[in-house]
Amino acid sequence: MGGYINDYLSGLLQPAMQYLWTNYDYCYLKAMHEKNRNVGCKTIIAGSSHAMNGIVETELPGSVINFSISSQDVYFDYLNVKRAVEEGKQRIENCIINIGYYMLYQDLSLSKTLGYLMSDVYGPLFGDVHNYTGEIVPAADGMDSGDWKQQLYMDFAHRYFERESSYYGELKAREQNNRLLANGVIWQKLTEEEKESYAIERTADHNRLKKHQASRDENGRIVREMVEYLHGKGMKPMFVIFPFTRLYNKYIDPDYKKDIFGLLDSLPLEVEFLDMNDFPDMFGDEDFLDTDHLNLQGARKATRLLGSFMAGVGNEDDGIGESL
Repeated sequence: MGGYINDYLSGLLQPAMQYLWTNYDYCYLKAMHEKNRNVGCKTIIAGSSHAMNGIVETELPGSVINFSISSQDVYFDYLNVKRAVEEGKQRIENCIINIGYYMLYQDLSLSKTLGYLMSDVYGPLFGDVHNYTGEIVPAADGMDSGDWKQQLYMDFAHRYFERESSYYGELKAREQNNRLLANGVIWQKLTEEEKESYAIERTADHNRLKKHQASRDENGRIVREMVEYLHGKGMKPMFVIFPFTRLYNKYIDPDYKKDIFGLLDSLPLEVEFLDMNDFPDMFGDEDFLDTDHLNLQGARKATRLLGSFMAGVGNEDDGIGESL
C-alpha cells in the first residue's frame, strides 16, 4: 500500500508544479494576501521588479510582506496596498512604495506586450483590469473551481509561497530572473562598451514612456489618493527608488526624478522619499544582474539601507532619505 500511495502522490506533484509555474505571479500575490489575512505583518512593500529583486524580506527588521512583481505599475500597487491594509490581521505600520524613475508614465493595462497580466493576474486577483479592453478569462483562477485536483494544485502553490514568504526560494533563485541570462549574457563579464550598449537600449525603452502624458496625469492622481488613504490609516507613505547601475543612471532621462520629486513635494500631506541612487559609492556593477536589477548581494545592501531609513536613522541631518 505504501508504494501505491507514494506513486499516487508523486503523480499529483508534477501537475501541481506545472500549475505553480504557469500561474507563478498570480499564485505569489494571492498567497501573500492570504498570509496577510491569516498572520499579518508590520511592513508592506508594493512595486515592480526593482522592489521584487531589491529586498531580502527576512533581512528587513520586523515582519514584512512584499506585494511586488515584475512590471507592476502604480495603479496595481495601490490595489495591493488597499487590500493589504483592509484585510491585514495585524495593524500595518509601514508602507513602502517602489517608484522607478519612469513609473509615473507607465500604464500596464495599456501595454501591447504585458496585457496578459490583466487576464492572468490582476483580473482574477482583484476583478479589476484598469484601462484594459482585451478579453479576460472569466473563471476564478482560470480553472474549474469544482475540480478537486486543481484545488489541490492551487493549495500546493499557496502553501509553497507562504512558507518561502518571498518571490524567490527553493524553486526559483533570484539569478534565474535575469533578463540578460536568457541570451547567455552575464552582466559582470561584459566589457565596458557592451555594458554601455545595453544601458542605452534599456533606458531608451524607458525614456520613450515620457510621451504618455495622460498616464502621467492619472498616475499623479493615483499617488495623491494613495497618500491620502495611507494617512487616513495612520501611516506616512515611504516612496523608494532602488539603485540602478551607473550607466543606466547616465542615460535615463533626468527629468523623471525631478518630476517624482516635484509631485511628492506638492502633496499637502507629508511623505518619506529615499532614492538609493543618491548613494553611488554603496553599489557597484558587481551588485547587479543587469542594467537596473539587483542580484542577491546588491539586494542585501539595499535592504540594509532601507532598514536604516525605516529605523529613523535616515533624516535630513545625516543625508539618508528626505521628508517631503
